[in-house]
Amino acid sequence: MEGWIIHKSLDKHFLQTMAVVVGMSFTIITVALGIMYLFETGLPMPAPFIILIFATGFILGNVFLERRGAEYPWSLVGGAIASTILTFIIISLTGGILYVATGGLSAVSLDTVIYSISACMIISMVTLNLASYKLQYT
Repeated sequence: MEGWIIHKSLDKHFLQTMAVVVGMSFTIITVALGIMYLFETGLPMPAPFIILIFATGFILGNVFLERRGAEYPWSLVGGAIASTILTFIIISLTGGILYVATGGLSAVSLDTVIYSISACMIISMVTLNLASYKLQYT
């Protein structure tokens, strides 16, 4: 009975890790496709929405960094950097979804897609392990 509980616990941990890694992988692939969309067709959303995303991210980043002890000018700089990255990721995700929805994925071979997903799964697992190690010892 005890072995079954340990086995079930390991299965749950494996499934959770696999779900996170696969989710991260598809997010990375979607961002990459979104960058392709940006170069081919331009911005996937109107500029006012992009500015709104940046402003919201800037406020959230600034407040987060102030709460973590950053001093006045550095919290603004950090908030701007974090907001720029967040805005780029959101724009790329939107572009990637539009790229797939408009049939742009048909231009990419199946082998390339499988290689990309495999590489992104490895990168996601390494990133997840590094993040959990860093959170564990800080």
